[in-house]
Formats: sequence, C-alpha cells, structure tokens
Amino acid sequence: MTSVPAPRELSFDRGWRFLRGDVDGAESASFDDSQWRTLDVPHDWSIEDLPHADSDDGAATSYPSVLVYAEGGEPSAPEPPSVIGPFDFAGSEGKRDTGFTVGGVGWYRKRFTLDDYAASARGGESPHVELRFDGVYQNADMWLNGVHLGFHPYGYTSFAYDLTPHLQTLGTNVLAVRVGNSGANSRWYSGSGIYRHTWLTVTGPVRIPMSGLHVTTPSISEQRSTAEVEVSVANLVRSDARSSVRVSVLDPRGHVVATAQGQEKELAAGGRSTETLRLEVERAPLWSPESPALHAARAEVLVDGEVVDVVTVDFGFRSLTWNGTEGILLNGQPITVRGGCVHHDHGPLGAVSLVRSEQRRVEILQAAGFNTIRAAHNPPDPALLDICDRLGMLVMDEFVDMWDESKKPDDYSLHFADWWEKDLSAMVLRDRNHPSVIMWSIGNEIPNHEKSDRGCQMAALVRGLDTTRPITLADGHDDTTAPAWDYVDIADVHYQAQGQGYGGMAELHRAHPDQPLTQNESFPATIAEDESFTNEHRWFVGNWVWTAWDYLGESGLGKTLVTEEGTGAALGDKTCAPGFHSALDLYKKQGGYGLDYPYFQANCGDFDLIGQPKPQSRWRSAVWGRSPVELLVQRPVPAGMEQLALRWGYFDELESWTWEVPAGTPMTVHVYTPGDSVRLLLNGIERPELASVRPHHCTATFTVPYQPGTLTAVASSNGREIGRKTLATAGPAAALHLESDVTTLNADPDELAHVLVSVLDSDRRLVPDSVVRVAFELEGPGRLKGVGNGNPHNVDSFQQPRRHTWHGRALAIVQPTGEPGHITLTARSDNLTAAAATLIVR
Repeated sequence: MTSVPAPRELSFDRGWRFLRGDVDGAESASFDDSQWRTLDVPHDWSIEDLPHADSDDGAATSYPSVLVYAEGGEPSAPEPPSVIGPFDFAGSEGKRDTGFTVGGVGWYRKRFTLDDYAASARGGESPHVELRFDGVYQNADMWLNGVHLGFHPYGYTSFAYDLTPHLQTLGTNVLAVRVGNSGANSRWYSGSGIYRHTWLTVTGPVRIPMSGLHVTTPSISEQRSTAEVEVSVANLVRSDARSSVRVSVLDPRGHVVATAQGQEKELAAGGRSTETLRLEVERAPLWSPESPALHAARAEVLVDGEVVDVVTVDFGFRSLTWNGTEGILLNGQPITVRGGCVHHDHGPLGAVSLVRSEQRRVEILQAAGFNTIRAAHNPPDPALLDICDRLGMLVMDEFVDMWDESKKPDDYSLHFADWWEKDLSAMVLRDRNHPSVIMWSIGNEIPNHEKSDRGCQMAALVRGLDTTRPITLADGHDDTTAPAWDYVDIADVHYQAQGQGYGGMAELHRAHPDQPLTQNESFPATIAEDESFTNEHRWFVGNWVWTAWDYLGESGLGKTLVTEEGTGAALGDKTCAPGFHSALDLYKKQGGYGLDYPYFQANCGDFDLIGQPKPQSRWRSAVWGRSPVELLVQRPVPAGMEQLALRWGYFDELESWTWEVPAGTPMTVHVYTPGDSVRLLLNGIERPELASVRPHHCTATFTVPYQPGTLTAVASSNGREIGRKTLATAGPAAALHLESDVTTLNADPDELAHVLVSVLDSDRRLVPDSVVRVAFELEGPGRLKGVGNGNPHNVDSFQQPRRHTWHGRALAIVQPTGEPGHITLTARSDNLTAAAATLIVR
C-alpha cells in the first residue's frame, strides 16, 4: 500500500530571541537569553530604532538607525535643511552608501523540540532534519546545542545545514546564530540579520536533497511538448536500499497529464543516484509573459513500494534561444527588454522580504510596462522568482558585485576565492527551474575583469549546471577585445558604452556580430534615445534602467542638478552622449556620486520608496506608448538658473498647478506624449505664447505665466486629438484619505496591506505638495510593520506610528498577527479630518 508523506518543509520563522550587539558565550545551549527580545524572522535590525553602545563613554545611546534630524515638517525643496546634528554616526560604517544605517553584530537564538517538527518520520526511522536559510546578511555562524554547524559569509545566497547528527531526540534543542555586518561592505543598503525566511525540512533518510529536482523542456510545440526531469536521491541510512522514482507532470489546473516511472535500483548506504525521465504532454499551454502558464513536476521516491519523499516544483514549457541577429527569442519570438534594475530592499521594511511586498512591486512595475527585472546585484529572494513565474515578469538573475578585487574594504571579496564556487552553484541550482529567469549574470562592473580568469571559470561552472540560458557579465564588454566576449553569450555595456554613445554600441556589435548586446544599466534621462535604438536594432536586446524603484543607500545619487541657464543646451539636455564627460564634471561639482546626510536614499527610481510614480515614469509611459499625454510642472528655481535631467537625476516636477509663487511667475511645463503636436490651455484659453509645439523625444516644453485655476494639455497625432490632461489648483489641506492595495488578508505574516494616506482639499483633490505630520492608530489583529514616504532626505523613523507626507502622500504597511478579525487603521493630523480604513483578516 502506498502512503503519502506528511509535508516535508515547515516554516522555522516563529519564536526567535534577538540581541543587538556581541556577547561572549551566546553559542552555548545553556546561555541565559531570557532578557533578549522575542521576534519572528524575517528581521532586519538596521531599519529599526535600536540603541547601540558605540559612544565614547560606552553608554547606550538610543536613536533610529536612519537618524532623526527634526521633529517638525520639512519643506519639499530641492535641498534639505542645513542644520542637521550633532549626531554620532558610529556603527554606520557604510555612511552614504548604506543610507547612514547601523550594522554591527547581532545574535539570534531559538529553542525547539524534535516533536514539533518530526511528523515526516517514516516507518519508525529517525527523521532527517535540515535547516535552510533563504538569506542572512552577512558572515553568519551557526551552532546547534553548542556544536558549530558552519560559517556562511555571503549575504544573498540560500544555504542549509544538516541538523540530524546534533539533534536531541528528546528534550529541547537550542540553535544560535551570530550575524556580523561590521565594516564598510556594501555600495547600497544591505540590511542586517536573518532578513529572509527560514525553513526546516524533515524527511526520512532516503530523500531528494535540496535542489535535487531539475526540469528542462527540450522540445515544445502547440501539439506536443517534452519535459525532461532529473531527480537526485540520497540514501542517508547505514544499509543499502532499493528505491525508484516516479514523476508526474501537473497542468496549470493541477491535473496529472503525464507520468513516468524509473527502474528500481540498489542505492548504496551513504550514496546518491540520479535518474532522468522524459515525459510528453499533449497540447500543453506554453509559458510566456503574456500567458504565464505554470505546470508542476512532482517527483516521488519509493522504497519497497512505499512513497517516502515527495518534492514538487513549478516550471514552464518554453524555449529560449539567442543569436546576434534576433537577440533573445522566447518560444521563437524576439524579446524586447523593457527592464528595470531593482535592489532587494523594500523601503520602510528595509531588507525584510515578505511575499506581498515582493508581489506588489512586480504588479506596479508590470502595470507601468516593465517586462523584465534585473536582480541587482545579487540573487533575489526565492519568493520573488515564484511571483515572477506566476505573473510573467522576466528576470536577469545576478550573482555578485565584486570578484576577488574589493569595491569596499570589508566586502565579499575577502571570501570570494574560497566561496564563489559554492555560492554560484547554490544560485543556479536553486533558480534554474524558474521559467521567469532568462539570463544569468556572473557579476556587475567587475574591476580588472579582463586581467582575471575568474569569468571564464564561472561561466564554465554555470554551463555545467544549466545550458538553457545565456550568460552575461554586466558592463564586461567595454571594448572589442575584452576577454568576456570569449566566454559570455550576451554582451553588455552600461550607459551608452560609458559615454561612447550608440555609435560605440554599434561598433562593438560589428566586431562581434554573432552575439546579442544589452544595456543593463541606462540613465533615467535617456529613455527616448534608448527606446529608439532598441527598436532599430534587433540584436540590441534592450535596456534596464538604473533604477526601476528607489532604494536605500547610494544617498542622493539621483539628485536634480540646478545650474546656470543655457548649461543644458551646451551639454545636450537629457542625453549622456555627446556631452557625457562635461555632464560628469558638472555632476561631480554638485556632490558627485552621492550626497551626505540627511540624504539616505538614491532617489533615481521610476517609482519612489513607497511605490509612487516619479516624473521619469510619466515620461516613460509616453515613450512606450502607454499614455497619450502626461502633464508636469517644474518646481521653480532662482532667476537665471535651470534644472537639468542628467545621468541618474531627473527634473524635480509634479503633476501640480498649485504653487506658492506670485501670479505671472514663469513656470516650466513639460508635456509628455507620443503624439506629434501639443497645445496648452490656461484657464480654458489658448494664449499666443502657448501655441502648438512639436514634441522632441516625446517631450514638449512650455514656459507658462502662473495663474491659479486650470492648466490643460491637448496632444494630437496627424491632426487628431489623442488625449488631454488637466491640472487644477488645489485649495488648502482639509482632510486625510486612506486607500489600501488590498482589503482582505489571510492571517499569515507574509501578507501585508500597503495603505496610502493622501492629503486632500475640501473638494477631495490631492494637495500635491502638502507636508503634514500624520499619526497612525491600529486596532485589531494586526501590527504596523512600517511607515514611510518618498522624500529622499526626510530622515525619520520607519517604525514609529507617525510620518510626514511628501508630495501629499505617505504610506503605512499593516501586517496581520495571525488571528482572524478586523483591523482598523486610523490616520490623524492636526486641523485635518481624520481617515480610517478597515481590513478583513480571514
């Protein structure tokens, strides 16, 4: 009789104890941690308001990790207030790179009994228990019952330990984890701690090991497709076992559509076997971004006719090919990448990765027209790839930001020589079943890569594990003789060949016509030019803008440049070549590659830190033909000065005709449209100075004398109106309004509600530049997981139940605590009508 094993993978997230700081003896099972804080993981201490003990006198000084410089509101001005300190930045070794957050050392401990997790034991045999971490940043040491399990330095790869030899079968077990995030080790906000999920895998001794199921689809067609399923089986008992594997393919509705059985064979004690089965499926729907049909491969291990282990993975029937003529083809059709680079943090949540936060970001980017994410510059949370599989978002899966040569004194380069093979293998083995992953990147902007054999070694390792996807090296092909041309499938350069322009890209392709070319970092200020070049050259696969979403760290990278009038024309406004080097000089004069505190985020994304679209996103929607017309107005600058959109920066402009300036003040107005003609109406009248303008790069620029009322843009194409947009002057702030991305949640900590608070006037219109302090109150089975706004220099707590609005908006993130019921979030601000939203928890 065949039995069905109990669930083999169980969450290990609940019930940890945590201490910020280093202590002696915490690895011991007998250590007293009763005074430590109790929490669940995923957890990131760098985003929290925690005391630290790095002051000169050794006394604990409490401050938020992103430091508060003012209690009151902050005007939304191009530059922040100049009075900041004094503050002690000890513990924030990364400074502007990591957003002035603190790292240091943290300890986690957890007590558990085997009975809590041993339901999967079979036939009276002792269970095999494995603990997996999806991500710990960084330098993690693990102990079980005082026995050192191992050390894992890289902060972004998944890893596991076999707990079985050291488990107490009766009584309590104690797991201890020391995390060391000290020193300057990252060029962006990394977070600190066990910031991704943890899992306990409990099986019998004959089992499928981690990443032991690999699915490829060597042939596809509308009539018949083939799945090739490779299954590894390990025998962890002291005697030989006769085992076999059975594989089933399930269609998107969960119905079995094909089954294959392997031969029974002798599996030696301590040994491992691998068997590959081919299954043909009739009329299987193919996976594509437009129709992300997911199948599943279910592998069963049988011993003496009994099922002793089951593993199921999702996959998609799809083909992927690439060449120097058509670029990348998915199911035989060329892909045009409309991509965005995305760092792993989630703004107010820090590095904490929860399913809903990952899914919301993908949904927002897809709605804006993005079809590809570059996981910059590290393997993403596996939950993100599951979501991309389901929603049809393509992914470039990237390994590291450095090899043997450091970019920061304490980064992963210190461990690279000893660990790159293990970590790169872990990434590929974990992620190779995901149909959304269409490309491997073995590194980003690697210093002196042309002098190292590492690239060739790494490419060979990847091809040994997966031959179904192309490999790239980010910005590894800056000239025609770069060694990477010999071992990488798809060439890549950044920022129009780093100032050589599109002619430089064409020259690279002429020298290597058999290889496609990508630009997996491009400036927000070159959207139209990049799109035109992509459309004109099939071998040029497309662009990933830096970045699709704002992120913590690299503080002030995307600042708006303000300089003397005429500078933009001299440099080539909104271009990086020609004028690339002159623009770089100007950029450096105004702060270089970042700005100091209180700037704490990069401010270069299409979407801000809380997911609101920024001006470059409005322009992009016109360039991509997704919007007929967008209307934005620049923030006024002093007479004789102008704003520039150069490099990672863009114009400081709003969808607003509400400005505290004298009537008649000249305002710079941008209309973004794919049309060929634009005209403006001021208070319903088309004045002579607002006569029709032909857009350049989908942008029409006007100078309009400010008058309260309405400003309307009318876009036309071939003499026919294609759209119009009106901005109306708002009245004084009168009320708050709440809007949640979801109204119903499951009682699961991976679920979140992102509740947007807006400041409205008495006619329920957004007050576009309103800055008010909002206080949040929560009732019911939920907690306030984080608060935030899009302001790049409003340094304030992400944890306290208050936040100032930025451009009239702020965000509260609500997490269920695990019980059903109703959660009510109330937002209040002085002299404004309060607002409330109710969420149902099932």
